[in-house]
Amino acid sequence: MERLTTRWGRLLAYLEAWFVDHEVLRIMYRNFYRLSDRAFRSNHPSAAFLAKLQAKRGLKTVISLRRADASGQYLLEKEACDKLGIKLINHPMSSRSLPDVDKVLEAKQILENAEYPILIHCKSGADRAGLMSVFYKHFIEHQPLEQAVEQLGMKYGHFRWADTGKLDFFFDSFFAYQKTHPDVDFLTWLQTVYDKPALNAQFKSSGWANIVVNKILHRE
Repeated sequence: MERLTTRWGRLLAYLEAWFVDHEVLRIMYRNFYRLSDRAFRSNHPSAAFLAKLQAKRGLKTVISLRRADASGQYLLEKEACDKLGIKLINHPMSSRSLPDVDKVLEAKQILENAEYPILIHCKSGADRAGLMSVFYKHFIEHQPLEQAVEQLGMKYGHFRWADTGKLDFFFDSFFAYQKTHPDVDFLTWLQTVYDKPALNAQFKSSGWANIVVNKILHRE
């Protein structure tokens, strides 16, 4: 937080958040959705948006799927959460690789132990926020996984044809296995059957979709 103690450092932090991390675009489209009366999802929130959400919804916890680092966007978010008395939990996950078992189990634990209401976010609110929203719907709201995966959809800006489609492929692989093993639930499959390297070798993405996601949308 030392970076924010000088006017120059604070200015650079704002410039990085607004123009490098695209807050200038997010302020026009927050990609905000309600998961339940006590859970919400969005792209990376500004300090003003956090204050608004706390005032309107009583926000207690922010779960970020991004790293806690020295970037302007993180420092400004952390400062805002500290001032508002909101707990910020950073649980970095990837939008372009199949999830690690320990990361999924930790996500479940975070969701079970968080103080609600919560906001789930990543950079754009499309991929990693969608993944964590699937986990919220399934682990906390006990929604069938077949319905919960709707949180990974085009309406949120998620592209299943790019490398970000590995998140869809992860769940599709479970559904395919469950067809012949109906008694095996998701957590059992995850911890005893799931083979990340093998599935990674099977996954194919489309070049045009990766151009959209990586070059045009600049997804993280």
